[in-house]
Amino acid sequence: MAKAMLQILAALVVFSAAAAGQTTSPAAGSTGDSAIYITGDQIQDKAKELQPVTKGTAFRIVDVGNAYVGVAIQHRLKAEPGGKIGGPILHTNVTEVYYVLTGSATMATGGVMTDQKARKAGGEEGTGPGFDGTVAKPNDVRNIKAGDVVVVPRNMPHWFTAIPEDLTYLVVRIDPEKSIGLK
Repeated sequence: MAKAMLQILAALVVFSAAAAGQTTSPAAGSTGDSAIYITGDQIQDKAKELQPVTKGTAFRIVDVGNAYVGVAIQHRLKAEPGGKIGGPILHTNVTEVYYVLTGSATMATGGVMTDQKARKAGGEEGTGPGFDGTVAKPNDVRNIKAGDVVVVPRNMPHWFTAIPEDLTYLVVRIDPEKSIGLK
């Protein structure tokens, strides 16, 4: 089931990137005449590499004409109840699509972010510019698990409030402002 969902997600990413990037000539820094392929083996190898740490890394970030599209993998270590997880963040230019590969978490989204502090553009992860801050009341709090997909629009605060087991998820980032670096 997870393999089928991953194949569907990959097909959607390739289709949306191709549709967004249809131009009469390839854009500078674009993929040119070939699609971008990221194999299941590459995803599994990187997931194993990240298992001992909380970290993320981008596989590829490409110019599809009217936007940059990135594919990354994130790993979050289990957090004991009351343990440090990290607070709300938002990305000013980037919409993120999460596909949960393994594990589970409780995710909060939305609300009004206060006490904003600018964050770096997220070089290795390709997150683009944004802010860290505080959100008193999220609009939505949900449990997510393997097989789930979450779409986080740009400028929406989002964060995990609980991570009861290690969490690994694939992230597709869409950046119409082209603020994340190509990779």
